[in-house]
Formats: sequence, structure tokens, C-alpha cells
Amino acid sequence: MADATELDIPARATDRPLASGAPTISENLADFALQLRLGNVPVAIVAKAKAHLLDALGIALASTAFDFGRSILAAGSELSGTGRASVIGFGTKLPPANAALVNGTLIHGLDFDDTHITAIHHATAPVLAAVLGAAEASRLTGRDLLEAFIVGLEIGCRIADAAQGELHVRGFHPTGIAGTFAATYAAGRLHHADRDQLVFSASLAGSQAAGLLELGGSWLKRMHPGWAAHAGYVASVMARNGFTGARTVFEGEHGFYRAHLGKLPAEEVAPDRRLGQEWLIEGIALKPYPCCHFIHAFVDAALALRNEVDISEIVRIDCPLTDRLMPLVGEPREIRIRPRNPYDAMFSVPYVVALALVEGVVDLASFHDKGIADPAVLAVAAKVHCAPDPASDFPAHFPGEVRIMLADGREVVRREATSLGTPDRALSWEQTVAKFITNATRVTSENRAQQIVAAVHHLEEMQDVSELADLLHIVIN
Repeated sequence: MADATELDIPARATDRPLASGAPTISENLADFALQLRLGNVPVAIVAKAKAHLLDALGIALASTAFDFGRSILAAGSELSGTGRASVIGFGTKLPPANAALVNGTLIHGLDFDDTHITAIHHATAPVLAAVLGAAEASRLTGRDLLEAFIVGLEIGCRIADAAQGELHVRGFHPTGIAGTFAATYAAGRLHHADRDQLVFSASLAGSQAAGLLELGGSWLKRMHPGWAAHAGYVASVMARNGFTGARTVFEGEHGFYRAHLGKLPAEEVAPDRRLGQEWLIEGIALKPYPCCHFIHAFVDAALALRNEVDISEIVRIDCPLTDRLMPLVGEPREIRIRPRNPYDAMFSVPYVVALALVEGVVDLASFHDKGIADPAVLAVAAKVHCAPDPASDFPAHFPGEVRIMLADGREVVRREATSLGTPDRALSWEQTVAKFITNATRVTSENRAQQIVAAVHHLEEMQDVSELADLLHIVIN
């Protein structure tokens, strides 16, 4: 773990009763949220936070050109009148809670945003959406924004990580739940909440947290971080105005973990363990490909094998997949080999592996500009089969293996223990900037995109976050 000056956070409460005087999990997280300063944060973590912030802004800008982007803007605008917080790209001014709803949806809408691997949590989208509006509305500094963003990233990852991948198994999207808590701690810090107000806002957030994974080919998943940001912001405002909540939202008899998992997390993964000493932010991965993160190692493997095979000679492709992921990216087979829409395609191991082998590139254009009906890609997708992967160490990593059987009887195999962009194979700042430029220039000039890069790179020097918000006002043609 990165070295850091330890923050003065009380020891964990474990499962002792409140009467003992021990702080609750929520109280420990509130102390962390209020005490964090950039000087307490390792330089590498600050740099990583900036990279993820920049990455998210580029995805949000690209999303403005899509139907779902215009739809969520219209909904956010109809909910109330004008306000003091900007919608990324569009420049529309909305009340901060509604801007958070729109911006969180834009950031996650193309499924190109970051993921904490073991938490299986899209960390940036709900937090950035909440803090952008809060900081702009109050004319706060870039340092204020960055500190609150780091608070939300770390807390969201910890809350989701404690579930150890079980939320997906039970039909919940961790981002829709953990992201709500993360957003309210981050927004509360910018609202200058005191300890009790932060604790109460977490409880209020818990009663609003959602994220059912019954998606049915819809746009639902896209809005989970947006709603998390909205709900977290609303919870913060309610608590700041005196609305009380419970102190035991996490460990209580009817709290988050017992309600969603039927048990409390183990001590070694408790969300308030070693706060300020261990940084789960280190485990957040950027995406080089705009598809489900569970598929990325398969893409890496397919691209590595592409020059070793003649597509016309492929007889069968096997892609071993952990049982827990089969319903998400492997089944039902009919939809995975012939997706109904681009979003289906982004969550299909057979389709994305075929795309990588046939086209040699997996980017936004592959799913959204060129269409998903290319006969050559569909023909290869039909040869892909997903079977259980006994060697998988999911959720510690998202491995991928591609085994190609050729007509002459040869078999070529490539296994990736983890994918490009994960902590073990992290993208550099330069690679992150290149991704941002590619995404942002779908709707704006390279000159404007470079100005945004410079602003984010020197964010802690910015005296008013409105400067960044103004740079993000892009004219949509």
C-alpha cells in the first residue's frame, strides 16, 4: 500500500452495542470524511484521482451525443427549474441534485467508466456527479472538489468491497447502493456538515439506495450512478437542515449489510478498517474498452491471438467463465451471440471476443457507429461457447481465456490473469489523456479538450470550480 500520514480515525466498532460508547461504522467514516486533507493523501492517490476524474469527464462528454443523454437531460430539466449547477457538455443549469442525476447517468451511460475490481463498483460516476454540482453551486475551489472526490472514492469502494461480490449474486448493482453512501459523504463534506449531520445523511442515503439488476435490455443500469448521486445529495441537504437518521445504518439489525447480505462483513473487509492507512482507491481500474469490465481480459486475449489465426479457419472458440458471471455476460446464449442492441453487445463475451478477432479494435465506434449486425462478427460470435472456469479467482481478479480450435486440428490458447487498465497493468496518465481526447473530441475540438486536461491536471490550484464547469459547456450540434 502507498505510504501516507495516518489520519486520526477511531478504532473500528465491530459489532459492539452503541451503548458501549464505541463509534459506529458510519461515525468512523464521517470522521475520515471530515479530517481528510490532500497533505494526508499519498501523491500517487491524488494523481490517480485526477486521472479518473478526467476519464469520467471525457465519457460524459461523449454521452451527450446519444439518445439516453438527451433523455436524461430532459427529465432532469423537467423535475425543476434552473439552478446553479451545470450539466456536463450541455451547459444547462439545474439545481445540484438534478444536475447530479444527469451527470452521473452521462458518466456511466456508455459503460466506459472505471471499476474497483474486488468491489465490482463504478467508483467515480456517483461521487463526481455529486461533488461537481455541490462545488460549483457554492463556488468552491478545485482543492475542495478534489478532497471531497477522494473521500467519496475511498468510502464507496470500502462499502462495496465489504460485500465481497455478493451483491451481484443477490441481484443488486453495487454502484447503485455503495455509490449513494459515497455521494452523501462527499457532498456533505462540501456542505460543511458536522459529524452528526454526515452520520444522519448516510442513514438517509441508505433508505434511498437502489440498484436492482432486473434490466431487460433497457437503459436502467445507465441511471444507477445518476440516481445514487441525486439521492446522496438530497440526503446531505436533508441532514444539514436538521433531519435525523440512525447511527447504525451499516451494522444495525436492519442495516445495509444484514438487509442485503444477511450478515455483517468480516472484520478484515469492514468498511472502516485502517482508514487513512490503506487506500482502496488503488484498486480502481480504468477501462480501455467500452464494454463490461468482466470481458476486458477476454478482449486482451483475443487481440493477442488475432495475428496467429485465419478467421476463416476457426471451428470453435471456448471462453471459460466463472459461474457467477455466466448470467451477466455469457447467457442466455441466443442474446449473447446475436445481441439485440449495442448495450447487449457490450455485455456479451461471445460478441466482444468475435469483434476483437474480426476487427482488431474494440472502441465506441465498434458498438455505436458501425452497428452490431456485421455478418462476419456474428458468424464468429456463433462459434464462441462459455463454460465454467474452475481456475478463476473472481472477484479478486477478472481473468479471461480464449481457446481457438482451427480446421487443421490446431488449438491456440491465451489466458490473461487480469486486464489492461487494472492496477497490475495500469494505464499511464498519457494513455488516460489519449482516451479522454478520443472521447471528448466526439463533441468538441481538440483545443478545448486539451484545456480541460490542463485544468484537471492543476485542479488543486483552481480558485473556483466554475472555471472547470465553464470549460465543460460544449455546444452540441
